[in-house]
This record gives sequence, C-alpha cells and structure tokens, in this order.
Amino acid sequence: MDRITTEKLRFVDAEGRTRIFNGMNIDDKSRDRKEFIRTLDEEFFKKYRALGLNFIRLAVTWQNLEPEIEKYNEDYLRSIDAIFELAEKYGVYILLDMHQDLYSGNGGKSCGDGAPEWAVITDGAKPRQPIFVWADGYFFGKWVAKSFDNFWNNTPVNGKGLQDRYADLWKMLASRYGDSPALFGFDLMNEPFPGSESKKMFASLIGSAAKNILFSKKMNRKKLIGSLVKRDTRGILDCIEGGLIRDVTEPVDKYEADFDRRKYSPFLNKISAAIREVTDKGIIMMEQCYICNSGVKQSAPPITVNGIREPNQCFGPHGYDMMVDTPLYQYAKSDRVKAFFTEMRNTQLRLNVPVVVGEWGGCSDNTDTSWFPHAYELLDYFDSLKWSQSYWTYLGNDLDSPLMNMLSRTHPVAVASEKFCYRYDRDNKVFTLESKADKAGKNIIYVHKPFTVENGIKHRVLEQYESGAALIAVDTGAGESTIKIKINE
Repeated sequence: MDRITTEKLRFVDAEGRTRIFNGMNIDDKSRDRKEFIRTLDEEFFKKYRALGLNFIRLAVTWQNLEPEIEKYNEDYLRSIDAIFELAEKYGVYILLDMHQDLYSGNGGKSCGDGAPEWAVITDGAKPRQPIFVWADGYFFGKWVAKSFDNFWNNTPVNGKGLQDRYADLWKMLASRYGDSPALFGFDLMNEPFPGSESKKMFASLIGSAAKNILFSKKMNRKKLIGSLVKRDTRGILDCIEGGLIRDVTEPVDKYEADFDRRKYSPFLNKISAAIREVTDKGIIMMEQCYICNSGVKQSAPPITVNGIREPNQCFGPHGYDMMVDTPLYQYAKSDRVKAFFTEMRNTQLRLNVPVVVGEWGGCSDNTDTSWFPHAYELLDYFDSLKWSQSYWTYLGNDLDSPLMNMLSRTHPVAVASEKFCYRYDRDNKVFTLESKADKAGKNIIYVHKPFTVENGIKHRVLEQYESGAALIAVDTGAGESTIKIKINE
C-alpha cells in the first residue's frame, strides 16, 4: 500500500497522484468491551474491497482503550491489531477516530460514549438519559458542559491533567499503528464540544433563528403560516432553505472563534505533538466543533507541532440535515446540507488542506432507499470538490443491503494530475474523468458494474470481481485527456 501524505488540497501517493477515498464509518461506542464490536474478518474485507470501498473511519473510545487509569486494554487492542492486518492485506486505509458523544456514557447513566468514568469530572452535576433525542444532553445537560470544561482546562486526575492523559493514549496508539501500511491517520476527537461556553452559542443561535423567521426576506412566511395551519410538517421544514443558513448562524461565529483559538487549537497542537514524538507517519485530522455542523464558521488555525505547521494534516467536516436522528429525517433537504458544507469548504480553503467528509448520511437503519436522491446530490457535491467521504454508519450487515446501490459507485481512486474533474451521469450511466497533466501517468478507477471504456481508450484490469465490477488502470500522457466509461446494465 502507498503511504498517503498531503499536498495543499490533495491527498497524494508515492507517485504524486491525487487520491480519492470512498468508505464508511465503523464504530464501537459500547462499553466494557474485550474486543471490537464488529466482526471485520477476511470475508468482510473481501466484500468491502469488491464494492469499491477503500477507507474506514474506525471509531473507538477512550473508555474501551483505557478502562482503568494507566492500564490499556490489551485484549481490545489485539482485536484492532487484527483489523489493521486484514486492512493492509486488502488495501483498505484506516483512520483511527477517538469517538465521543456527550463526553462519556457515565457508566450507563447517560446515552453518551467516550471517556472512562475515572476521566469524568462533572463538579457534582448528575447525568441522565435523553428526553427527546440523544443530543439533548448538549443543549440541556450541565453534566456534559462541566465534563468538557474540566477536559479543556486540563484538570488533574491522580496528579496528571486530563488532556495530558489523553495525549498519552494517543501516543500509545501512534506507537502501535504508526508503521502499519494501512494507517491513513489520526482523528483526534469526534465533534469536540465547547462545554459551558455553548450556552451563549445556543442562545445566539435561537435568537438569530427567530429573528430571521420573523423578518428575513428569504423566508416565505406565507407558506410557513399555511403549513402551520395545515400541520404540514414537510411544508414547514421546506421553508428553511439553504440560503437562510448563514444568516442564522453568523452571529455565533464570534463565540466559536473564541473557543477555537483559546481551547481547541492548543488541544490539537498538544495531541499532535505527542503523536509526532513517536511517528512522523499518518495524517492528522482536524474536525470542527459540534455546533459548526450546523453551518457556524470554524476558526481554528492550522495544526502546528512545536510552532511549526504540521505538514500532513487534513480537515474532517461532518454534515447532516437538521432533522437527523428523528423520524423527520425523511424530509432531509440537500439544499440545507450543502449550505452547511459550503461553509466547511471555506474552512478547507482557509486551512489549505484536503478533506475527508468524516460523517454524512444518517439514515437510521440503512434500509430506507427513499432518501437516495438526497444522498446522490451530496455525493455529486463532494465529487465536484474532489472530497473523499466516509458514510455514517456501518450496522453489521450492510454490504449485502440496498445501501450499496448508493455507496458502491464508479469513482477515481488515483488520478495522475493535480488538475482534473469527474462526474457520474446517472441518467445515461456514463462516468467521465477529465484531466490536464504535466506528464504521463497511470490513473486507477473503480467501476461498480460491467462496463465499456469508450472511444477506444485502452485499459488494464487490475482486479476483477464476481459482480462484474473492476479496478482498472488507464494510462494518459501529458496534456489534456478525457476518459469515459459506460456502465452496461
């Protein structure tokens, strides 16, 4: 496997080609595990590869890795070792994600996950189960806010700060997996949360939303009132369009910037420095605050290690429609989600780094195909920006489900150029890759069904799968070139 590094907005391999990654999240958010919850065996990886999936955001938790202070869970780590070994065999890259939701599960007292109980300091606030959806702990949970406050303040536990202990955990993982060819990189914390500072953020967001609903010229109030009278839920949600998003979220930017610069950025730099003490391999991923998932501007500067910009870093935004985790997700609107991602694109350009969309999707059981038009719009948007992506989430039996009709798709794996674009015309079933290269090179493309490469362009089949899908190589020379592939079905 090629070692992947970064160059401005691109992931690059040893040949200097641009790499695109297509994959899924596979998470273990349960408690008290002796091994990773999913069975990722030889059969799994064989199917995963044949479906054109070459990337896993592997979500693990501090609680399972260090259930007792300074005692790492060797049984659990051995199960991760086995996943890395098979990933290497089948050419699948792994992004290690240190996952958290609501900071911790508090020993089962809340629905969260992440930190072990010994690393939770709530200042007396009591955890509870959700009233509406799991995320209401962020909005109403004092125990969540206090837990994060103590983490960002590096409050000591047994004489050592929480962040310092978290850095030690990452240092252990970097030492253990840094030399694995399957390692893509390190996702330092899933959806970090500001803690008590979130109160003024949420208050500003609610006030701005109310003001825009009442007074914005972009709001169709006639339609909104009519939908309210008719109790037309979809009509109400459709009134909240993408063009309104930044008007609503902009007042929160100043509060988010303060958190990003005073607390989040120093954390990123500290954990990155710990990792770089033991390995120079692996891309370090910067996420964004949970609140930024709704289109608030992220303001953290690029990661630095000992004052020097980290050369291999990327951005991992998350984006879902506002109705995610509720039955109303059937009314998800791509216009809104693309508005969120447009702000995230601004962050990418500011940081000058490549992107893997760390989470998107959110269909609760992976069996509903009615939302596929929404998903296709987002995939097309990612393709237009040349973003890699990781769908949320794998539920254990998805490789034989209708979900693969959406995720298993023709896409470039390696492009021998910096300047290129690609797209898939679903109506005519034609994939097109256009590029302009300084020199000759080998492009690698995954094709998801039996196909014909048009215009007599020669290709080589690198891997052929039972379904008729294939991994192919197409050589191109210096200058402009166009590759068209017709899907035969």
